[in-house]
Amino acid sequence: MHKSIRERNSIFSYFQLTRILTKTIIMNKLFLTMLLALGTTIASAQFSVITTVTEVEDEYNLTDKLALGYDVNEKLMLGIAMDGDDKYEVIGRYSLAPNCWAYGSYDTEGEGEFVDRLDLGVGYSFNVWNKFYIEPNYTVSMEKNDEDEYEGKLNLGLSYKF
Repeated sequence: MHKSIRERNSIFSYFQLTRILTKTIIMNKLFLTMLLALGTTIASAQFSVITTVTEVEDEYNLTDKLALGYDVNEKLMLGIAMDGDDKYEVIGRYSLAPNCWAYGSYDTEGEGEFVDRLDLGVGYSFNVWNKFYIEPNYTVSMEKNDEDEYEGKLNLGLSYKF
């Protein structure tokens, strides 16, 4: 009538084992589904590599300000830029018209208020060859200088879309 402790433990172990295996199978399916979704998102996405031509001691440098952007849709690009050695910025572009865009960047490691670390600008993309673009743009820093004015800067950028 009474089952031995060994028989009860074996039945209990069997149910625990099937429960663990079921959870493992479900987690594997969930992980593979998420991996497939991420893979198709990346495969269909369009990435851009952007650099700004800067002048350093009478020489021009292409690697001081590099950015990697992800086109969320046809109008919006979001990304991250490395300005110098260890200064990172979050960037965004919004397409106003074909090849014309508004630009915003936020210095993540700067000091001061939120608005003081923001740069806003507009630019135009000239298609040079296939997916290679020359991008003149004008950027204004939202931090005021000593004369209580905003300073603007004309930049020349290069970009390649993957």
